Amino acid sequence: MQGVVFALFSGLFIALQGIFNARLGDAVGPWLSVTIVHFVGLIGCLLIYGFVRDRKIGGFRTLPLIYASGGLLGVLVVVTELTSIQLLGMTWAMSLLLVAQILCAFVIDLNGWFGVIKKSSNTGQWVGVGLMLTGVLIFSFA
Repeated sequence: MQGVVFALFSGLFIALQGIFNARLGDAVGPWLSVTIVHFVGLIGCLLIYGFVRDRKIGGFRTLPLIYASGGLLGVLVVVTELTSIQLLGMTWAMSLLLVAQILCAFVIDLNGWFGVIKKSSNTGQWVGVGLMLTGVLIFSFA
């Protein structure tokens, strides 16, 4: 149940972050917006880490370097999200973002990439993907 609550809050935060980033991007441009967003995020994380200290920093040395690129992916997420919201509007951009995210996660699960446990698919999942794509098409042309 705790995972469901965190996932729901994450969806809420993603939507709010998207619109805040788009408005900031309108005011200062996309790249300065991304810089401000990540700098504020860094300060917030350092403050929280100062109190929580949930892991030792030495654990960083045991991971492949590719996993440290998550920050760069975060930069790309923010700039592409704020640009899509500016060009398409909030709901249409979020619909496409969620479809891309779910499809990517599905492919990663099917192939077991990046240390994820490989999972087989079933007919219900493929029907769900089709319904999701159909829903987005209906939504976009309604």
